[in-house]
Amino acid sequence: MTPSVLRYSDQIPQMSPQMDFNYLTMIPSNGAAFSANQEVRIPINVPTDSFVDMKRAYIKFKLTNPAAAAGEKDGAILLDPVIGAASIISTFRVVSGTGALLEEIQHYDALCAIMNNHKNADVRQSRNAICMGSSQTPMTAESISNSAGVNDAGDFEGKETVGAATSKIFYHEPVSAVFNADKLFPFGYTQGTSYVSLQLNSAGGGITQYADATNSAAAWTASEWELYLPVLRPGAEFANNFRTLIQSGLPINIHSVGFQNSQQNIAQNATGMQTITFSTRKRSVKSIMTTLRVNAQLSDIKCNGSSGFKHNDAVDYQYSVGGRRIPSAPLKVASATNGLDLGGVLNNTLMALGHYDSNLRGASFDVDTQHRKYMQSAADDDDRSSSVAFSLDLESYGEGLSGMNLAGQGLPLVLYLNCGATAQRASTVGALLADLYIVHDVIFTLDGVSGTLSASS
Repeated sequence: MTPSVLRYSDQIPQMSPQMDFNYLTMIPSNGAAFSANQEVRIPINVPTDSFVDMKRAYIKFKLTNPAAAAGEKDGAILLDPVIGAASIISTFRVVSGTGALLEEIQHYDALCAIMNNHKNADVRQSRNAICMGSSQTPMTAESISNSAGVNDAGDFEGKETVGAATSKIFYHEPVSAVFNADKLFPFGYTQGTSYVSLQLNSAGGGITQYADATNSAAAWTASEWELYLPVLRPGAEFANNFRTLIQSGLPINIHSVGFQNSQQNIAQNATGMQTITFSTRKRSVKSIMTTLRVNAQLSDIKCNGSSGFKHNDAVDYQYSVGGRRIPSAPLKVASATNGLDLGGVLNNTLMALGHYDSNLRGASFDVDTQHRKYMQSAADDDDRSSSVAFSLDLESYGEGLSGMNLAGQGLPLVLYLNCGATAQRASTVGALLADLYIVHDVIFTLDGVSGTLSASS
């Protein structure tokens, strides 16, 4: 054995700097109560020379139902069974103190629905139900995607409610690259005050009511917004050393995984091969996911527009990424034609989501339960919801650990979705909205000389 005096490769363990930990509460800077289509702007106003553990941050708000209380359920708000009150958030942004856009996720509510669909039912019926008002019976509570809606006596039970003339408080953990960073965020060393911007959904898109509701809750309001930030403040010696280090010109880089949304329409009554062209300039694309929803239902108060996914009698699908067809043969997905051949779709979706969070390895749907089918039969596609997302994990198809660089390709990203001609497919109801979510790496950089925070992806 080599004597200790000769083991020159030994490293003295580095001591962690002493830090004071505290949760700070941020409130909106542009108002107190907000209604449909308004923006909630919450500053990230932390002390100088402090760090924020964004992974442990969360948002609190109160949802108020203004409908007159004349009966048990005639004015009740039906919360989305998959994401609860998060359905009121349409676009999620984080902006730096100098005005640079760090992150933007459009149709944020649908992304949350994809995430929650692929969590275990135990998590959804306990923690998610308590914090966000999602269903306590996730294996049976179905999202309403019937344009006629359902009456109080219908079979779409299991949803949490906000009764007429009452309020409820909810807690939401953002699905966000900033809130999923793998290091502490040095917001206390940046120039200006960064902020979180939440664009609220439309009056009918944010909530749902029974079709026979006699009192409208469309004038709902969301108030008492609070952003809880875990803030760590180091001692004076470490703070001075860290500031000296970054002011010397050494950039501070923080890695995370984020999402970009791109949208296209599918025409009413569409059938056969649908070529849906999207665009992106991301450098490190890990995976891609596309969901379909009936466009008119996104703002229909009778429908769960956030999670009412469709498949339009899909038979198979394939992507063209950077000019190359992936996979070489289309993935079969037809629920009847291919004998419930859905395992490939589910596996690709779980791998796609795993780049963001390794806990997304479950499923709160199955093959047989009518209300929570992964993919409804084509005969039910026009008036029932599915949970399927047409996904592809690019790293599984030979793109290595750094994803695919589409920044300089100049080529579109194309989904080839082969749709059957069943008379009850979703497009017979109306035009469909195709939401593409691109899962990609992002690097946040703090320039210590200027104090500016920027994002590169």
